[in-house]
Amino acid sequence: MTRKLTLVKGLAAAGAAGLLLTGCGNDPSSPPSDGATGGTDGGGSGSSSYGVMAEWDGCPALDDLQSIQDFMGVVDWGDDGLTSSDIPGGLDGEAFNCGAFLANLPSYTVDGRAFTGHATIDIGVAPWESDSEATENFQVRVDQLNEALETGGTEYTDVQQGEVEGDWDESYYYGGNSATGYSLSAVVRKADIVFYAFIDYTNDPAVELEADPVYTFTNEEFLTWVLGDYMPTTYADLLAKKESGL
Repeated sequence: MTRKLTLVKGLAAAGAAGLLLTGCGNDPSSPPSDGATGGTDGGGSGSSSYGVMAEWDGCPALDDLQSIQDFMGVVDWGDDGLTSSDIPGGLDGEAFNCGAFLANLPSYTVDGRAFTGHATIDIGVAPWESDSEATENFQVRVDQLNEALETGGTEYTDVQQGEVEGDWDESYYYGGNSATGYSLSAVVRKADIVFYAFIDYTNDPAVELEADPVYTFTNEEFLTWVLGDYMPTTYADLLAKKESGL
């Protein structure tokens, strides 16, 4: 099957983290283009990740983003709540997703007026029939992310980017400050699974008003937690669910 490169602009009003990257646009119901039916899947089940995860719904598979809620102090998920999709039900037709647009973070109140922090979150998993398909998809997603960063019109400072430490076959992340907040985009691949986390959040409203912070984390702590804790822990949990058939 001929692959079609597509880029869907998703949840965030600004920043790379709101982009839902649809990668190669391969029809998930079609067999691999090379005729393969499997490959090293990293889960030890002998089945491709797509073969097991094809019908998974995003938020149940990703535990309703509970660990993100706990770490960031998300008060609620905003007017639209959590948005969950399966393959190919969401904006990213190759992945199952869970996310939220303008989730509410802690507020700072002064003179009876509450100033609330917000976050846009998109977590997605694209399972494939083989490592080679996942490798191609990973590269396309990284290329799309870099193109979006270059053409999106948002200027970032204190940028950190590069490979993600840990037991990944391939990885890339980009984190930086904008005028309004912090943005982190991370894409990793292990065997036949591509996994990404795109998160934007606004500046701490208390700090903006020269008061003590209401966020319980700094940008650096957030970056370290997502890359070093959340992503590897979530991936391991996905493999455990794959083994058990969810």
